[in-house]
Amino acid sequence: MLRTVSVLVLVLTAVGFGITPVFDAPVALEASGVPINVGGGGNASPYIVDWDGDGKQDLVLGQYSGGRIRFYRNVGEHFAPEFANFVYLQADGVDISVSSG
Repeated sequence: MLRTVSVLVLVLTAVGFGITPVFDAPVALEASGVPINVGGGGNASPYIVDWDGDGKQDLVLGQYSGGRIRFYRNVGEHFAPEFANFVYLQADGVDISVSSG
């Protein structure tokens, strides 16, 4: 039987600190109003960084299937990000692919 697994990207926000941190409920990250789903396989490895140098934190996200790397531009504000649809990162016009294993 074939089983399809989806990986949604969730954010946990710390709301209290001490010996044991306290978190709000997880929230799905969205791009263009739709929850980000990188497909099956897991290991999405999200990274928040100002990739394009515009002063706003973007989302760079691994995609286990195919080993490609997604870039979601922050079209919102630095402290209120809104991510656009992704493009794959490329080198010399070819999608960057990182092997697994």
